[in-house]
Amino acid sequence: MKKVLMVVLGIILVVGIFAWYFVSYGLDGMIKAKMEEVGTQTFGTSVTVGSLSTDIKNGSMTISDVTVANPPGYKNANAFTLRGIEAAVNFENFDIKRIIVDKPEIVIEEKNGESNFTELLANMESSPEPEESTSEEAPPTLVIHLFRMSESRAAFESESLDRYTDLEIDAVEVKNVKGTPAEVTEVIANEIVNEIVSEAAKELLKAKASEKIDEIFNRD
Repeated sequence: MKKVLMVVLGIILVVGIFAWYFVSYGLDGMIKAKMEEVGTQTFGTSVTVGSLSTDIKNGSMTISDVTVANPPGYKNANAFTLRGIEAAVNFENFDIKRIIVDKPEIVIEEKNGESNFTELLANMESSPEPEESTSEEAPPTLVIHLFRMSESRAAFESESLDRYTDLEIDAVEVKNVKGTPAEVTEVIANEIVNEIVSEAAKELLKAKASEKIDEIFNRD
């Protein structure tokens, strides 16, 4: 009886160690890999995640240095970088109370009448539907009650107008998004990119108008 009890305790100990290792390392790594996979598929350019840490007990997640690469042909390596992301998560049912993105770094480039973000938007609209999972389990259904990216400043570079300036990007807020990881990523990404494209278009119009005025007043 004593030997049986020792064996049972040993099994419990091994299972406990394995569970701790999975939660501490495996889960974080799996989520990080899935974020990079879905993000890259959504934007059509490389998406990388610097670090990701989950706290199962307190229901929180922190992510840092998420970068979205520019489409080919642009000067800067990345279109934008999300330095800090904090989330309140119920890991049992994939219910996400909130995701807050603070002070993203955005670089908008214009050349030949197009911008890096209009190309990203076109990539998103033309991207194929997510492939069906090859495993027996279907992708989890996520619920995000609140996503908010704070107001930020963006660098605006126009090659055709030889112009560099800063512009403000309004806060982006999305509520009650539900779907697979790919579906919710696409919804939120569309909101962010559309806001940036809109501000870039306004800045480009102002720049063209200013150039036209300069031409008029500088005529001989």
